[in-house]
Amino acid sequence: MHPFHSLTMIMMDEDTSSSTAPCSGGGQLSAFLVSHSIIAKPLLPLHNNIASALLTVAYVKCVMEVSALIRVKYEQPEFSRKFLHVCACSYVIWWPLFDSNHWSWRLNVTVPFVMSLRLLYKGAILKDPEDEDVHTMSRTSSPSELLFGPLQMCLILVYVGLRKFMTTTGLIIMAAFVGDAAAAVIGLHYGRHRYKVALGGEKSVEGTIGCAFFTMIGISCYCYMCSIDMLEWRVIIAVGITAALVEATALKNWDNVFLCVMMELMSLHLPKLL
Repeated sequence: MHPFHSLTMIMMDEDTSSSTAPCSGGGQLSAFLVSHSIIAKPLLPLHNNIASALLTVAYVKCVMEVSALIRVKYEQPEFSRKFLHVCACSYVIWWPLFDSNHWSWRLNVTVPFVMSLRLLYKGAILKDPEDEDVHTMSRTSSPSELLFGPLQMCLILVYVGLRKFMTTTGLIIMAAFVGDAAAAVIGLHYGRHRYKVALGGEKSVEGTIGCAFFTMIGISCYCYMCSIDMLEWRVIIAVGITAALVEATALKNWDNVFLCVMMELMSLHLPKLL
């Protein structure tokens, strides 16, 4: 059993998936520390949320270091980029640590907010092709690439962390990005049947199928790890198919934005259609 599950359960009805308010409760970091006798009494909500935010900083620092090692070892920028992509999506697994009964739960967006400013500065002002972030997050070592996929992802993380915190809508959006990353890797190495839509990039049938499959895996894992009610299987399938279709037809360099918008719209209206 995931360690967060033994501490507290945050249950949501299907009707609350579109809510912009966080689910009440939380603070599982404090509960975890108390239950393992690391601290004697629960942390104050503010202290709990500050500590949780610091853990997310450590998480991102580790992810960046591993991504740099992957880039050096495999000499394929796409590997390091998609590793970062999946780890960014998985930022939501830290949500249960935050206590949403206190305004400071919004500190969950500390890292993506700071990273947004960092990418904006490096991509639009510094423009250093030798910068470590440029090598790690771009395909062609062009600083301007930081202003597309990487910056879009950080801004989406800020939006989801503030407006869709601890909701199934937020998890659906992030799961779609897992599928998006899988589609790129599968298409690059196993794609045999290529196609291209107007204004979009080249895709593969294999990558599109992989997008649907890994989106379904992603939403299932995220619901479990965040202790949010598991979606019905037909909803999970619909989420996967929708993500694959959007990823296949989105405008080049703007697929992150299209995925976010379309997955939110789908999560709002799908329960009425099924």
